Amino acid sequence: MSLRRALLTIVLTSTSLLTACALRPTYKELVAPPNAANITPGQMVALRVVDGSGKPVEGARVRAGEGRTRLNVLSDADGLVKLEANEALLKENPLVEVVLPKGVTSYRLQLAPSGEAPATLETAPQAPAAPEPAPATETPATDAPATTPEAAPSPVQQPSATPGT
Repeated sequence: MSLRRALLTIVLTSTSLLTACALRPTYKELVAPPNAANITPGQMVALRVVDGSGKPVEGARVRAGEGRTRLNVLSDADGLVKLEANEALLKENPLVEVVLPKGVTSYRLQLAPSGEAPATLETAPQAPAAPEPAPATETPATDAPATTPEAAPSPVQQPSATPGT
């Protein structure tokens, strides 16, 4: 291989790597709310990793920061990752790196609204509602006063003899 071809290969490779770094979003672009001055340490931010068609990407690894402030989070079945906002990360403004699982070729990061729960979140089974009392069946009108459930039941009346027997 000629020296010229080797140098051209090195230049193209380094240019493509630098371009890839420049195209990645920064932590501040993703996590910072409109007024970044009001961020408190420990504030949780939810991001959704979606593929080119808008479907959530499960198993995407999101990395941000350097050294002690390095974050490394794996997306769940809904593509959600939760990051803890951190003033050092906002000042440092590190790059955010997303490592996609096999088969996924493109992605987008979306800021999920605060308090959004995953669509497939399983809740604890709820106890069945208390059964409603059965509606009272209508009986033919009698001279006896109607009883209420709170009142004591009246004694059972024996059928009277019918006249003409």
